[in-house]
Amino acid sequence: MSTGAILLIAATLNLALIIGLSLTTALLKARRERRARRHEQELALLRPVMMRYLATWEDGDAHDLADMLIGYHGVTTSFEELVAGLLPKLRGADRSMLVDILRRRGTIDQARQGTGSRWAVRRYRAVELLGAAGVSEGIPDAAALLGDRNTDVRLAAVRALGRIGTVEAAAALLEHLDSDEGRKHPIPPHPVTMALLRIGTDATDPLTRALEAGQVEVRTIATEVLGVLGVYPAVAGLQARMRLDPSASVRLGATHALGRLSMPSSAGDLTAMLRTEEDVEVLAAACAALGRIIDPSTIPDLEHAVAHPHPTVRVAAAMALVPFGATGLDRLREIAQRDAEGGDAAREVLARNSIATDTTPLISL
Repeated sequence: MSTGAILLIAATLNLALIIGLSLTTALLKARRERRARRHEQELALLRPVMMRYLATWEDGDAHDLADMLIGYHGVTTSFEELVAGLLPKLRGADRSMLVDILRRRGTIDQARQGTGSRWAVRRYRAVELLGAAGVSEGIPDAAALLGDRNTDVRLAAVRALGRIGTVEAAAALLEHLDSDEGRKHPIPPHPVTMALLRIGTDATDPLTRALEAGQVEVRTIATEVLGVLGVYPAVAGLQARMRLDPSASVRLGATHALGRLSMPSSAGDLTAMLRTEEDVEVLAAACAALGRIIDPSTIPDLEHAVAHPHPTVRVAAAMALVPFGATGLDRLREIAQRDAEGGDAAREVLARNSIATDTTPLISL
């Protein structure tokens, strides 16, 4: 065979391949477009039924609509797809009615079974649905996925427990983090903190128990969340963590929490911290906490802290004197006359205060 014939055959095959790929691409595009149109048509039929049901179920005249939703099976969409986007926006009875339909359709049971799937994407979707529905029977299934080998599934399980939001969900989350399984497949602290904050004061008892957890990260999360939630009965436990915990991050979390709670009974422990603590961040947090409590008896300790060798502590202590009003500002003006021992911090804070309050600092800066 001549070279020309070989080149002609190659060119013909190449052209046929290009035409074949072009036809295949066009067919796939047309198929996607048909499916998208069908999807929109089905949603356009299903959405009004759902809205009418939510608008009329309280009147007791929506049994037919409920039966229609329970029996609905679309080709390109599903009741679950529509509900998944709607559930997070609903509260109260409307949300409960939709969850009831999900139960009657068998969706909740299927989702619970789906958390055991061998495919990560199915486990992810299943636990997301359990969280969106907020069903307490899903707590054991979501808790089991906290140790999943897939990171996205573990994070979805954390979100689900936060959305379900009961004391059992909080306990499952904190106990897992403090377990050997939790150390094997770690979860970042931020999503856990957000989930516990979402659960709210229902998480008080598990959080209080977690102050004694073996893991530093768990104790740190517990201290910070208890402070943000304003759990005043936890003050004694937080004071103990601040005084005795060997981890600086736990002491810092406990100090933050005591500052947020601002209980006068914490002032003694906080001033004691100013004399014994070596971590700069904890010292600064203790000063800030005392600035929230505003106990006049702590002013001498704050004045002493203004002379600390580290500038972070000096500024924090000087700022803590500002909430004491005229007394605190007078002390700062005296300190500001010094060349050392906190004079720089006092001058800086007085300057900031004068800008914030549009007043004259009354010293030569």
